[in-house]
Amino acid sequence: MLQQAALQFGLEPNDYFPDETSSERIRIRPADLRAFSTRFNQLCQDSGEPLFPAFAAKHVSPLTFSCYSLALWTGNDLNTFIQDACQYCILIGSPIRLKHHITPKGNSELWVINHDPFNDKSKVSDHGFMMYVATLIEMIQQSTGGVDKLILKITRWPFPQLLQPQFEQLMGCQIKTGSPILKICFPSNAREIRLKGRDPNIYSVTIPPLRQAVSQLESHDIILLIYKLLDNEPNLKDISREKIAAEMLMSVRTLNRRLAVLGSSYRQVLEQYKLEKALLLISQPNINLTDIAFRLGFADLSSFSRAFKGWTGHSPTHFL
Repeated sequence: MLQQAALQFGLEPNDYFPDETSSERIRIRPADLRAFSTRFNQLCQDSGEPLFPAFAAKHVSPLTFSCYSLALWTGNDLNTFIQDACQYCILIGSPIRLKHHITPKGNSELWVINHDPFNDKSKVSDHGFMMYVATLIEMIQQSTGGVDKLILKITRWPFPQLLQPQFEQLMGCQIKTGSPILKICFPSNAREIRLKGRDPNIYSVTIPPLRQAVSQLESHDIILLIYKLLDNEPNLKDISREKIAAEMLMSVRTLNRRLAVLGSSYRQVLEQYKLEKALLLISQPNINLTDIAFRLGFADLSSFSRAFKGWTGHSPTHFL
């Protein structure tokens, strides 16, 4: 995909990704966006095109991400696409994760969550993150034949404002800013859309190796393991790194070391988890902010509101 985009702009792909081969192969190879961040940013700069990620996304194909993309293309409908994209996303873009969220009105949202430490610009860049999102949108549009009224909600538009209409036209979506989390929002009938390339035979062959690969990776994903333990807690008031480490059968020192390798810490993981959980709970109609504050371990609503504003720039009532 990136090789084709480089050629499109008159660049030599091997100058940026010398270890890549030109052929697409059916294999499962977990990808980490941080591993090629510097080279990708240089490629974007040398292309002279500010929206290079969007142009590169246009070269995605059913074989770009091996069995992962092939499964998404050959599933039955868009609902299957969304669920599989989330279930197996660990394979194609660490540290980014996808989450399928159903709104109280029954609409689907695909949340794109960056598990990098807050405000750490040395990790996945704006270009890298937008490359991921643009590729995901392009896969949706190609596999369905086009989804009308697709909305991309983001915190801020990371490029010059005059480029936003061009991106919207390229991707076939509308952009809305001010969201605390990046998400792709689908129209009410989207989950019923049948995929153009649906093929039960191919789909059934791709799923078993995906499940096996994800199972192996998840057993070593320290952040995911912490999230699962936090999910088991009725509230986070008494949670501590000592308790989490004990549950994972390791010392606190080992837990800290494994998180440090990822450029993170227990506190950062806990803060990210609280933000994601808060956003999920706020979207539910039958829970109030005081209950949310309690579940997340805050002493009172004002403490929760201050923390939430630090995470998103807005008070929680802004998103009710």
